Amino acid sequence: HEWKIVKSDQSDKPNWSIYTRKIVDTDFIEYKIEGIVEASPDVCISSFKQDLHKLANEKKNKKYPTYEIVNETKDSLLTYVIHKEPFPLKNTEMSVRYTFFNNENGSRGVKWHEAWNEIQVKSSKKLSRVETFRGSWNFSPSDNNSSKALNTVRFNPKKMPRWLFEPMVFKFLKTGLEDIRNMTSK
Repeated sequence: HEWKIVKSDQSDKPNWSIYTRKIVDTDFIEYKIEGIVEASPDVCISSFKQDLHKLANEKKNKKYPTYEIVNETKDSLLTYVIHKEPFPLKNTEMSVRYTFFNNENGSRGVKWHEAWNEIQVKSSKKLSRVETFRGSWNFSPSDNNSSKALNTVRFNPKKMPRWLFEPMVFKFLKTGLEDIRNMTSK
């Protein structure tokens, strides 16, 4: 399916747009946000990795009482996370594999997906597992040592109505872009 714009920055100089599409032959919906980050692709990816390490090293994190890097290589990270967020992520656990990549055109990126088959954690009756969590960041070189940033997320909303999940997706995407901008401006 084709991407269609669903939300954009309404300021005089718009700095982001959000698009959506249904993924053919699946129950998945995909969203993406596009915007410019005033930093090179290398700096953007480095900041993303640093943020994962920061989350894992924080001793008292109210949002993530458990954020563990289970395995790390030069090109990937495996994490185990317990959320204490509002519905629908309240009392959930996730295992996510992040894979970092470089393209010949100078762009850099990271893709992530659920990784329950890579981690040995017993199911808990108190926690609900996030079975599917997929997405990516791609940073392409742009003018003046900046990057065109593209963040996508893919998920199956199951029976959750669009009016309930879409505002959360929009907030997740806009916050992610702002976080990258803030981290790279330091």
